[in-house]
Amino acid sequence: MADSELESALAKEGLAAEVIKVATEGGWTASAFKHVVETQAEVEGALPEIFPGQILSRLQIAQIKAAWAGMQASSSSSALPAPVNADPTLETWVLNPSTLPSLRLISLAAHQEARSEYKWIAWKHRMTEEKASELLIARPHKQPKLEMLGLSSLLLDDPPTIEVTDANMGISGIQRILAVHDVALAMVGSAHLARLKAYSCKFVQLVSQRFDPASGLRAPTILEAQQADCRIWQSIHSLVSEKAWSLNDALHEFTEIRGELSTLLQARPKALFIPRGPDLKGKGKQVGQWKGLGKGRGKEKGGKPKGAPGRHITFAKEIQVGSEKKGLCVQWQIGRCTRGGSCPFVHACAYPKQDGSACGSKSHTASQHEQTPH
Repeated sequence: MADSELESALAKEGLAAEVIKVATEGGWTASAFKHVVETQAEVEGALPEIFPGQILSRLQIAQIKAAWAGMQASSSSSALPAPVNADPTLETWVLNPSTLPSLRLISLAAHQEARSEYKWIAWKHRMTEEKASELLIARPHKQPKLEMLGLSSLLLDDPPTIEVTDANMGISGIQRILAVHDVALAMVGSAHLARLKAYSCKFVQLVSQRFDPASGLRAPTILEAQQADCRIWQSIHSLVSEKAWSLNDALHEFTEIRGELSTLLQARPKALFIPRGPDLKGKGKQVGQWKGLGKGRGKEKGGKPKGAPGRHITFAKEIQVGSEKKGLCVQWQIGRCTRGGSCPFVHACAYPKQDGSACGSKSHTASQHEQTPH
């Protein structure tokens, strides 16, 4: 019985019908013809067996080779795997420089994934590639003064970091820090992005809660929120390393089941404002409660008591850092500096001490100095 597929393939290339008839009457089919040899160079050697008694011209040999090659191409295209159906468990996201985690953050996440040690990554390292590039550009180039001392400082790894303080960061900053961390862990396959986002959403919801002023309560500060995130990831690491939990299950445990996150981010009582009394330098006991400096003898030379509103205080402009003096950021003292880690000035309290030098604390600004216990 003649094979119509083989006849049509050979006839399509222009091979004579009587030559085609010799092959089909000999029992050759399209499938057998397609698998007679492995390569096109071997086709000519098999022609005497396929077309016995036929003296083929070069044109006919070329036509047969073309038919064989066409069958190979059609079989290759039909053998392509079917497209993969969309997996409902997978989630896609759009990445650009403003959302792509920095190389340092991805490296840290990949290192933890390789060792299955999911430790807490400090907030100062959680930044996008765009932010890391900005910090690198703003960083001044190192100019070693001495060759030997400069070489050691240049060899040290000093990656760019963001400044995490209560003065220069808000709720939106926490959201960006958590979001870029979620993407980094999802990219290296540590956990599902939806599970990571669920933890971040609950974290931001607890941090951003507001309370009535009459209640005397406040939400956690930025540094308190950072400490809470550190404590949670320490507990997650314990479940994964000691109890052989998966990271997805551990995240679900602390997001939906346990209340440790709500406890760590619960409302705090506001600090009560207590007026400061006079500095007593004598050795005797203070009798009674301080009532204020009053008028006359209790006044200082300036005419206003210490800490009274309107008293002019000249903030320090420089601070000693190592062997050199650096300028203090004036905008940071009043909570208006938005440059963060790219600011060329030092973010430290400029309130003058008794010797005239700056306080230097990074936990509060100069405007908060008198209300902050030391």
